[in-house]
Amino acid sequence: MANSFDTNEIERKARAASFQDGLMEIFAAVVLTIIAIAWVASPSLVGIAAAFVVLFGWRVVERFKRRITYPRIGYYQEKAEDAATTGRGMLIFIGGAIAVMIGAVVVFGDVTDASEWRRAAPLLSGLTLAGGFWYAGERSGLIRHRVIAVYSVVTGVLLWAFSSGATYEPLVWHLLGLALPLMAIGTWALEHFIRTHPLPHGAIDA
Repeated sequence: MANSFDTNEIERKARAASFQDGLMEIFAAVVLTIIAIAWVASPSLVGIAAAFVVLFGWRVVERFKRRITYPRIGYYQEKAEDAATTGRGMLIFIGGAIAVMIGAVVVFGDVTDASEWRRAAPLLSGLTLAGGFWYAGERSGLIRHRVIAVYSVVTGVLLWAFSSGATYEPLVWHLLGLALPLMAIGTWALEHFIRTHPLPHGAIDA
């Protein structure tokens, strides 16, 4: 009987294996912390921090993967997605999150009061970050990414519901409150990955 191969399943398992090292979570925790610190220092620095992350962030992650991950499980290059489709999906989701934030201010607040928009900032942050982690969960198949997505939404809603909107401090707390468990999960995953995936004989650990 001829062997049949489910190429989609093989690709899914290879992709999931490439996410097991926890580097994505550690990277996300560092990014959120940098953005939170930049926001406290001066909101104008947030754009600079975000641009730095976009330009150099994944290069740093890839360098660590080449030193830690690929020598243990092999190199995996994900099949390229259609950039237009992915970009359109991201814009639609972000637009939906903004619509939810505006709806929350219209229904539960006063659109002419600036504090209401500051109060809704954690809600927008929670929804947009949740979308990113849910998408990562769809790609990786790892339940922890979906748990992080739900946690992001729940904490965003709670901070919106119980903050006064006097400052952007609740937004900073949301970013840091997400960065802390991400760093813990990522560190645990990385330690577990290194322990359960020893280097092949003769390879030199980074």
